[in-house]
Amino acid sequence: MKKYLQGAEQAFKYIDQYKIESNEGIYWDITNAFQGGWKYYDEISLYAGSSGIIKLLLGLYETTTKDEYLKIATQAGNYLVYRWSQRRNLKKAFSKYAFTTGYAGVAYILNELYELTKEKRFKEIVTQITNEIIKEQNKEGCWSGQSGIVADSGTVLFLISLVGKYELPGLNSAIRRYGEFLLTQQKHDPVYGNYFIGLDLKYVGGPIGKFNTGFPLGPSGVAYTLLKIYQITDDSRFLRATDGIKEFYEKMTVAGDAILLPHYLPDDNHMCYAGYCGGPVGVSRYFFEYYKITKQKDYLKDFYKAINGLSVLHVPEERSSGFWNTDNYCCGTAGVLQLYIGVFLATKNQNYFQKAKATADILLNRAIKKDGTFKWLQAFERKNPDVLTAALGYYDGTAGIAASLLQFQQLVDQTFKYHRLVDDPYAESQEIGDNFL
Repeated sequence: MKKYLQGAEQAFKYIDQYKIESNEGIYWDITNAFQGGWKYYDEISLYAGSSGIIKLLLGLYETTTKDEYLKIATQAGNYLVYRWSQRRNLKKAFSKYAFTTGYAGVAYILNELYELTKEKRFKEIVTQITNEIIKEQNKEGCWSGQSGIVADSGTVLFLISLVGKYELPGLNSAIRRYGEFLLTQQKHDPVYGNYFIGLDLKYVGGPIGKFNTGFPLGPSGVAYTLLKIYQITDDSRFLRATDGIKEFYEKMTVAGDAILLPHYLPDDNHMCYAGYCGGPVGVSRYFFEYYKITKQKDYLKDFYKAINGLSVLHVPEERSSGFWNTDNYCCGTAGVLQLYIGVFLATKNQNYFQKAKATADILLNRAIKKDGTFKWLQAFERKNPDVLTAALGYYDGTAGIAASLLQFQQLVDQTFKYHRLVDDPYAESQEIGDNFL
């Protein structure tokens, strides 16, 4: 029985209960995804809305060949086209062209739709969005001035994903100009050494005077972006700009022979996140990418040390202040599953396959099953643990959990094929993964 695929399909059935069909296309009602006191992300975002749900649908279609999944994805793509063309304002985004919350992520998904359907209107909107991104790059070489993958680095990683696919004036120069901007952003401190600040925490309500140590908001994500810019430009300055990042993580770890950092520095509560957004799941990607392009063994060692940070926290079996009641891709269990799948593809080490299986089984066991649907209740807002929601999106909820289960089913069936997000360095197929070590 393909129980992980079944779980993914039943998860989509839950999502589809919230489908809204309009003259402009399909989208999903995400108003119940979050109950906090601040404005939530847009209904079309990759993080929480339609773009991420489309990504799940495309994965389901390619795995099952059921036409209904592609039909819904295409109709939802039509709604993305409408929003860009006629109702462009977003409810909330780290920047207008952010990857997870803005139009770079929308364009990324529309390109994935185009590659599968060959419907030219999707490619046309990708081209329009990308041209606007290039046009609106400011004289400093950035857009919002925030360097994290949640903001301008995510935008540039999207641009990099188009190189070789789209012939757009200014594409490569925009990437280089952003690299030049990042060269001005490195911080130097007698305690921390060299590091980057990915996001001014005032944007998310604090804590003021601290910075995030993780991947999409922290030093490793900015450094990862520099590695990708280096690979496009072959300009060694961008590689050298990452000098000191490895030492930052080695020095600031709180776990001895593992790389595991407090979520914020300066640290006053010893809270260590586990997931993609702030913990080893995300940070390990930097060490993986650096080793992949340079084959420097000390980065491979730190890659494994970062993964070992999960063992220190007893993730995914045990909860903690930094691995609270969340199973999503961003900060929870689905992100852990993604990591173990990626590491297994790279190393073929059966220990990581077993860790992936244990994590996938935990996700299935934690699902709330009703009338042929699966959902996951989570305390998405860490500071309000009694407020439980069942978000629909790729980063915050059901779509991302289902996508992770789907990928594990492919791994079990030895048919793994999945289009990675722009900051995900792991193999897209089982054959590609053979070349890592």
